[in-house]
Amino acid sequence: MRRLCVGGPNRIARELEAREIPCFHEEKLARYTTIRIGGPAELLVRPRTVEELSAVLDLARAEDVPVRVLGAGSNVLVSDAGVRGIVLHTRALDEIRFEEGGLVQAGAGVHFPTLVRKATAKGLRGLEAGVGIPGSLGGVLTMNAGAYQFSIGPLVHEVVAVSLSRGPLTLAGDAIDFRYRASSFGRDLIVAHVRLVLAEDEPRAVRADMDKHMRFRKETQPVGVKSSGCIFKNPEGASAGKLLDELGLKGFRLGEARISEVHANFIVHDGAARASEILDLIDIVRTRVRKELSVELETEIMTWN
Repeated sequence: MRRLCVGGPNRIARELEAREIPCFHEEKLARYTTIRIGGPAELLVRPRTVEELSAVLDLARAEDVPVRVLGAGSNVLVSDAGVRGIVLHTRALDEIRFEEGGLVQAGAGVHFPTLVRKATAKGLRGLEAGVGIPGSLGGVLTMNAGAYQFSIGPLVHEVVAVSLSRGPLTLAGDAIDFRYRASSFGRDLIVAHVRLVLAEDEPRAVRADMDKHMRFRKETQPVGVKSSGCIFKNPEGASAGKLLDELGLKGFRLGEARISEVHANFIVHDGAARASEILDLIDIVRTRVRKELSVELETEIMTWN
């Protein structure tokens, strides 16, 4: 069994070990991301409660150590050299509780497709179009992830979050700034728990809609391959994937990284690509779109270096 904070050399690691908060020194991040790429985190910490999350952020602030948050590992590309500071892994914040009136409380680390399926089984409608989003609930909120006219913002009743500067706080859903692929949450405000309001319906009807969305996703997007998800945000009034397809970029390869043959807004690989190849491929694509279509693409994924 692995000891807490294996090899941790600094005061934060020793303090976390004393409090029995799970943490691991120089932990390789490739195994925690959907694209299976990335060097080590100086310190990977896995808080299990809001109190532990708050304690970690207090220590980071006192020592002026940078903090990043990692959920299910989609929409992120970690550099080959890894990252310094603390990576907060939210996997252990995984409680799901169903309440009366369509209310659902869930932790930031809950795998979003799992939440969708459990809500669907109880006849709760609202999440089914997002069944194919491969992130954590906290990541879905932070990125305001969406699919097929679905976004999570309108379903949020309240969020318990922890601020680097203010500690734990509760935010009403209508006080949160949800924008296209962005929200109030980020490095200074980290999601811990969420309460959603869903509509009650017949489980069979909700299941049929969920299955329809999943079938469409499998038909139109790469499934079962190593990928970070959509690479670029859609420009106003356009589809990033269609723009790349117009330029004939499906299947375009740089080293071991390539544009998906199924959907051009995905970069995939078979297991041997490096982060540097992914980033170089992104630059090549952005340059071509800028020169040939006069469109400036903005990345949707986060890059850590």
